[in-house]
Amino acid sequence: AKRICFYKSGDPQFNGIKMVINNRSYKTFDALLDSLSKRVPLPFGVRNISTPKGRHSITNLEDLEDGKSYICSHQRKMKPINLEQASKRPLPWQISRPISTRHRAVQSVRENEDGLGHQESKITTPKKMLVFKNGDVRLRRTMVLAKKNTQTFEAFLDYISELMQFPVVKLYTTDGRKVRI
Repeated sequence: AKRICFYKSGDPQFNGIKMVINNRSYKTFDALLDSLSKRVPLPFGVRNISTPKGRHSITNLEDLEDGKSYICSHQRKMKPINLEQASKRPLPWQISRPISTRHRAVQSVRENEDGLGHQESKITTPKKMLVFKNGDVRLRRTMVLAKKNTQTFEAFLDYISELMQFPVVKLYTTDGRKVRI
């Protein structure tokens, strides 16, 4: 059995797929390509596999080496990736999500006011917040911001202290800016 990690061509954010390749699980190279096509998001599925620098193309199962990494692509030309960067998982606070359509709609409703200064409609959605302990990302809590726990900043810090089970005196955003109220 060979333990192999497959990466997506030109995508350093793709964490890679670790697979065990043996004669029982994959009888042919095409069977491996089909299996990878289901797991690696490429427009036309996985059609080619090459070495990490993209220099040597793999055409049969015997060419794969145990413990090595390979790049999957849907075309002949491979885009090489930096394996050191691709093999590191991003920390939870480094993952940014795009603003959802609902969030954009809520923002536009709040910004659009009629001539009398009244808002057209008031849509309120609960806000979720993920809180990490500085220095130990394994200690994290998800909290829902509500009026009862956000009356004052001090009450908010007390609520977080109770939730995290240690005293919280300062808050920082994930990019290092201090939260001031």
